[in-house]
Amino acid sequence: MKKKLTRICRAVEDMHQLMETLVALQKENHQCCRAVTLPEVAMPVSQPAEPTERQPEILSNRNEAAAFLLVDPRTVTRYRINGKLRFVLNEDNRIRYREEDLSDCYFWKWGKRP
Repeated sequence: MKKKLTRICRAVEDMHQLMETLVALQKENHQCCRAVTLPEVAMPVSQPAEPTERQPEILSNRNEAAAFLLVDPRTVTRYRINGKLRFVLNEDNRIRYREEDLSDCYFWKWGKRP
């Protein structure tokens, strides 16, 4: 989660920097933003990322899924049986729910992301 937030922050900072450059060029040339061409910048050569250990998925049981979806645990079972909520089996062959599947079901149920 921390890596995702770091990537998002870095992307926002990059977009902010690009927008500042675009506005500066627009003011300088008195042109609309579509007519401004950005100067070519030498991109630094990046080293290929070393393979890191994969983060284990966060799996939730029925009660945790119900708390996330703001519904009764029996409703979670009904969603699973009706195919509205995907599930996986953990090492002990118990039904668990992935975070992304819960998020998709939440969007289906409430019309917005959690």
